[in-house]
Amino acid sequence: MDFPLVCALSFILSQFMVSATQGVCRPGCHPENGFCESPGECRCRPGWKGQFCDQCVPFPGCVHGSCNKPWQCICEEGWVGSHCNIDIHPCAAYPCSSNSTCIETGDGGYICLCAPGFTGKNCLVKIGPCITNGSPCQNGGTCVDNNGFSGHASCQCPDGFTGDYCEIDKDDCSPNPCVNGGNCTDVGSGFRCHCPVGFAGRSCSEHLSWCSSNPCANGGTCYEKLDGFQCSCVPGYSGTICDFPTTSKSLYINEHNYNFLPHHNGFHHPGHEVLKITMKETIQNKDPFLNESQIICFIILGLLTCLIVLITTGIVFFSKCETWMANAKYSHLIRKKKDFYMNASRENGNDVKIIFPEKMKMANYSRSYTTI
Repeated sequence: MDFPLVCALSFILSQFMVSATQGVCRPGCHPENGFCESPGECRCRPGWKGQFCDQCVPFPGCVHGSCNKPWQCICEEGWVGSHCNIDIHPCAAYPCSSNSTCIETGDGGYICLCAPGFTGKNCLVKIGPCITNGSPCQNGGTCVDNNGFSGHASCQCPDGFTGDYCEIDKDDCSPNPCVNGGNCTDVGSGFRCHCPVGFAGRSCSEHLSWCSSNPCANGGTCYEKLDGFQCSCVPGYSGTICDFPTTSKSLYINEHNYNFLPHHNGFHHPGHEVLKITMKETIQNKDPFLNESQIICFIILGLLTCLIVLITTGIVFFSKCETWMANAKYSHLIRKKKDFYMNASRENGNDVKIIFPEKMKMANYSRSYTTI
């Protein structure tokens, strides 16, 4: 059987099963707004609700309204707005004060016609001295007249000012708001605290860590203590904050517990005295240009160099001397033979012409030249 034919038969069969299933939905289920996937069901389509899917779903947020179709908000009598939440008869709640007249605007709003001596949206504010004469308060003060029922106005002053009309700039440093020994300065309508070392904040109430400012110099490590800090110095430095080299030794001794105390910026912990004992070395040790091991190395190298030069000179001199001795020996032999032949020629009366070999340069004296 062909594949397209199989697909067509499957589709027809599925449609037949759906139609047969929908035919046995719950009795009373709306034929358009409801459907079922199994017998006895009535499932609603989007926008509908109820047991038989015959009730529309109104617009979300609709308060006093209904719908004929999904997502509608048809307002009830006396209500307007997209959510039907505005009462078109607001005066029924008597929003205006007594002796005032309420007038509806038709769109859910209203207007209050205030009686003499009253003002405001609902005519609840009595016209008192602050409205009639204006505010007499200075420097940002607030006029107060008991909502208009007071016979005269008074002023509620901000911080830093006083007087009937807030016209006096009071001393913010009296009493002193700074704690922990801070110095107060009056600045306009406020104050400023100059905090001692170890404290911060508007009133110097925040305690800072002694080590937060990195008081230890030259790579020293800071450690917190109950009454201050202590620095652990790296080799080559000493002192309370590691600011002295090892050539100048300083000792700070606490007469009570021999602990290091903070002393920078002129701050000393109360109840403690610090004794400083300084010892300076009178002999300054300066590093020599060459140390002992370097001098020994230079001497050895110098001796070796001299020895090599002497050996080389001896070899060259010996070679030259050997050549000179060989040439001298050869010349002696030549003269000896010459004399011999000359004497012999004189005795025999013969004329002898002697041809000697050319002069030879001897390079090795070890060879034996006995005859020519």
